[in-house]
Amino acid sequence: MAKVETARVQYPFATKAGVLLAAVLGLWGVAEYFGFESSYQQKYHDPYLIVAQSVRFQSFSDAVAPNAILGYLTDAEPGSAADDTLFRTAQYTLAPRLLQKKPSGSQQVLGNFTRPADFAAIGHQYGLNLERDFGNGVVLYRAQAR
Repeated sequence: MAKVETARVQYPFATKAGVLLAAVLGLWGVAEYFGFESSYQQKYHDPYLIVAQSVRFQSFSDAVAPNAILGYLTDAEPGSAADDTLFRTAQYTLAPRLLQKKPSGSQQVLGNFTRPADFAAIGHQYGLNLERDFGNGVVLYRAQAR
C-alpha cells in the first residue's frame, strides 16, 4: 500500500494578519454593542410600561375567563400611536384572551382609558352596561340585553 501524504498549506502573513484583525474587530464590536445596550436598558428600561400594565390589568385578568373574546373601547385618538400602544399592551398582557379592536359584537368589552371619565355614560353610547370599574382606567362592560 502506498503512503498518502497530506499537503500543508502555508498562508501568507498578510492573510493571517487580516483574519486576525477581522476577528479582533468583530469581538470589539460585540463588546461595544453590549456596553451600549446595557446602558440604554438602564436608562430606558420599559418605555411603554409593559410591566406596569401587568399590575394594572391583574384584577381584570382574574375576573375574565382565559378563553374570552373581548371587545375593546378606549378614549385614545383612533389610529394614533397612543391608541396602538394601549391596544397592543393590553392584548399582550391579557393573553390568551383575545381582543377585538371594536366595542360591538362581544358580550364583554374591555374599557382601557387614559383619563378619568363617566365610564357608564361612555358605555351607554355603545350599547354597553358598566359591569365593573377596576380603577386606573380599566373597566369591564357587558353588552346590553336586546
